[in-house]
Amino acid sequence: MKRIPVIFLRYIVFFIPAIILSVLVWNHYQDDLSAGKVTEYDIKRMFTFDEGKRVVSAVSKNQQLHFAMYDPQSGKRISEWTTASDSFNEMLPSIQGNHLLIALKNKDEQLLIEKLSPSGAKKELVKQNLQIPSFLKTNTYQWNGRLVFTGEMEGAAAVLGELKNGQFHVHNLSELKLPARPVSIDVVMNSFRGQTPFPMFELTLKNDQKAYVSGISNEKHQLGVYVSKSAEPFSLIEDKVVQQLKKTIGSSQNVAVAVESNYPKRPRKVDAEGRLGEVVPTPKPMYQTFIYQLNEEEVLLLGSTAKDEAQGKLTGYIYNHRTNKATSASKLSQSLSYETLQKEDLSFHKNVKSNWLYYSLGNQLTGAFEAKSKQLKEFPLQKVISIENASPAHQTSVDTFIQYVMKGGPLILNWAIWIFIPLLLFVLAIFLPPILRLVRKNKIKDSVTLEANIVSVKETGTYINEQPLVNMQLQFQYDGRNIEKAVKTVVSYTQIPKPGQRIAILYNPKKKKAMLLKEGDFSQPSEPKFIKDAILRNIESYGTVGRGTVLSLTFEADQKRYTIPMIQAAGFEFRTGEKADLVDINGQLKMAAYGHEVRNRSGKDVTLTGTIQRVKQYPVTIHDQKPIMLDVTVSSGDQSITKTVSQFIPDHMQVAPGTQITMQTKQEELDKEISLMQEKQGSAKVTHVTFSGVIGNQPLAIIQIEREGVMYEVKQPIDPITSVLPGDELWVAYHEMTRQAAIVKYASI
Repeated sequence: MKRIPVIFLRYIVFFIPAIILSVLVWNHYQDDLSAGKVTEYDIKRMFTFDEGKRVVSAVSKNQQLHFAMYDPQSGKRISEWTTASDSFNEMLPSIQGNHLLIALKNKDEQLLIEKLSPSGAKKELVKQNLQIPSFLKTNTYQWNGRLVFTGEMEGAAAVLGELKNGQFHVHNLSELKLPARPVSIDVVMNSFRGQTPFPMFELTLKNDQKAYVSGISNEKHQLGVYVSKSAEPFSLIEDKVVQQLKKTIGSSQNVAVAVESNYPKRPRKVDAEGRLGEVVPTPKPMYQTFIYQLNEEEVLLLGSTAKDEAQGKLTGYIYNHRTNKATSASKLSQSLSYETLQKEDLSFHKNVKSNWLYYSLGNQLTGAFEAKSKQLKEFPLQKVISIENASPAHQTSVDTFIQYVMKGGPLILNWAIWIFIPLLLFVLAIFLPPILRLVRKNKIKDSVTLEANIVSVKETGTYINEQPLVNMQLQFQYDGRNIEKAVKTVVSYTQIPKPGQRIAILYNPKKKKAMLLKEGDFSQPSEPKFIKDAILRNIESYGTVGRGTVLSLTFEADQKRYTIPMIQAAGFEFRTGEKADLVDINGQLKMAAYGHEVRNRSGKDVTLTGTIQRVKQYPVTIHDQKPIMLDVTVSSGDQSITKTVSQFIPDHMQVAPGTQITMQTKQEELDKEISLMQEKQGSAKVTHVTFSGVIGNQPLAIIQIEREGVMYEVKQPIDPITSVLPGDELWVAYHEMTRQAAIVKYASI
């Protein structure tokens, strides 16, 4: 009876790994659910249709577009699907009838149009392989609710694709009655912006003649055609071309309203000859107007109530040029701003016989406006994100946990093993004590305790918890013979063993292997010790490295003095009397944060593991340490970025490419930088540089840059050796909407 509790106590110890691993598995499962949730950087576009009862979101994940359609009121997901879009994830919407049509490019650069119904049904409209040679937006045009595409097909160098009335029609221009086959197609300048009564394209024929075709077709899907008999420019024969094309397509698609070119840019009617006539009769005057063609009868007018838009308010009207009536859309204008009217990804859609107007502003906003009742259904980005993340796939449940376990991985494998082990021990419990005693007896029998002399200590280049893994060469005597063996172990910088020291080891003469008797003889990594509010008392200069200056900084806190080496970036200056936060990691003192803004910044701290790609050393030594500049690749999830950082390392230490090091940052800053790295990249010129403080060894810079006349802001830690000065050329990743950027490469150095 007394034996059972003893066996049970020994057995229950084996549940400890299972319990620990279960906690780790559960935490990792929760992290996996969170990692799968959608963020504002994932959503590419949002669309609304079916009187605001349906919202469609397009999320970019794993180089694919994941679409979801749902009821925004209930949050219920109606349908979801994945589209293998091209790398730019361009998409253009059109609402025709009660269907949402989305145009994309697939991975083979071919046009793809998906037709969505409110029930969640999806249909692909394009059957021919219409090749889009450039960007989708470059080769796509909008006119009165239609989408027009230019591209190529096998055997045809010029093809028009037309999406109208919910159907897609292909016009092979090689099949038109032309004196020679067309070899290229170009849009007549500003033709889709009201420069001509209706859109037109210019064809270059094989025999060098010019021909003109209408950008839209008539009810029989026929294009208007005009063949130029001479080399006259379009401006001289425009009237002839218009009259000829109008015979085929009629005048119902003519531009009816245009904006006067001069201040204050009021909307005016366009007469039959294409001249501007009287001002559109809106209830209240409009200025600085933007016109959005909705359909064959209506246009949306958005503009300012004052001649100077900075002094007025945004207002809007839906104007029907056939009935000469204007319906107020001022409630819609309250959701927009004058600045947003200039964005390329702002679009409006309305069917002639419907009172509903739909709009989409990239991934920021989508909605539906009912012109008769003035009802507005609006869905900003955060609302769409909350609906997306309310999906059962992101919630804690038996199903999602089973799906997580089925993914496998080292953690799940270890957890399964340690769950299985205690169950197996129920059977083996009676045999385990004698087995363990036998193993222990064999170890005592086969190994002997000896004292060894340390001959040499060399670093391997590998780091575990920021501590070096060293290779110790040991020399000892056994059975009258001198024996040398190598042992690897992790040590602290402050307690690196020295040649000549004596150390206790275990030696197995049968296996001829040696091991340290007690790893506890060496200090284990301890928790970092932070020294808050240290005051900078003294600054000493030790020369320059690159653009930076090597300094020795002496801080005082609680009547104690601390000295650390630091590199001061060009344009930045440490000042005595300023406060900093220092950190002591296993006896090695480092800067944690300097400057009021940096020391008080919020956010979640994360520790990343990086792999060194390039190392540059400098012939400067300060406090037995030397500065080095590293190119380090760090990863977060399936994304990785390369950063240039400078550090001080012990003078005797060597660092080689391939070595792993740890870095600390804020999760929000990492997410922002990774997100920007997915955007467009190019060169930019630095116009202004200021600093907010220092994070670790790197100053936090606020850099104003100019690219193609547009100003962007970079806010990130920079390498102090390289530094950034006005006039430098940088290679940056930039977001055109937010005007935020991140440094990819210091191009000036």
